[in-house]
Amino acid sequence: MNPGMDLQERMDLILLIFITFLISVLFSMLGLGGAIIYTPLFFWLGFPLLTAIPMALLLNAITTASASITYFRQRLVDTIIAFPLIFSTILGALIGSYMAPRMNSQTLVLLLSIILILAAVRLLFLSNIISPLDGRNIKVIAVISGLFIGTVSSLVGIGGGTFIVPLLMVIGLKTKNAVATSTFIVMFLSISGFLGHFGFGQQQLDLRLLFFAGMAAFAGAQVGSIFIFNRTSSRTIEKIFALILLIVALRLITG
Repeated sequence: MNPGMDLQERMDLILLIFITFLISVLFSMLGLGGAIIYTPLFFWLGFPLLTAIPMALLLNAITTASASITYFRQRLVDTIIAFPLIFSTILGALIGSYMAPRMNSQTLVLLLSIILILAAVRLLFLSNIISPLDGRNIKVIAVISGLFIGTVSSLVGIGGGTFIVPLLMVIGLKTKNAVATSTFIVMFLSISGFLGHFGFGQQQLDLRLLFFAGMAAFAGAQVGSIFIFNRTSSRTIEKIFALILLIVALRLITG
């Protein structure tokens, strides 16, 4: 660490590394990268929202890339379904990152809060009623949905996995395959969103923080995707995660 850091800065960095590790463990088990929590976390740490968003998306990309390595080894990723969604979410991510600097920060915070609540409701009440849909156009609809998910996700700094996973299950993937395939898609969405925000917004990023947090995110995703994914009830994790999202959303709304 930087020898010029005071004790409080070192403690804050250690705490952030620890939190990042735990978040990446949890989220890699759900097909997510953690940006949906990283963005409000960085915002509360004092970073401007338009700086917190690309930082969160970069950590999201690292987490999902790490987990994708494991999921490819386990042959859980459906690349045939993934690639069309990757292209549409990348386009959406670039659109969202272009729009973000042109919007009021309070509007972005409100939109982020609404999305957190929607994600929590989806996890609490809709996870068990998702079933595959028949129809020749379902994949076309999924690609169009990917464009929308990519746009909104990059706009407010979430990875989009909480909505991509049920989308993949509607197409017909089993839960584990949907989680793994979503992780792979979200990796590209997050990288594109980060590059878009960095290019369109010209934000100043804390490279030291991102370096240490990135290592913690990579390690945590390995733990979550290799060990706990097969040993812990995903439904229990979803409920805990949903409650966390509701708390975060209420905290954002109340300021």
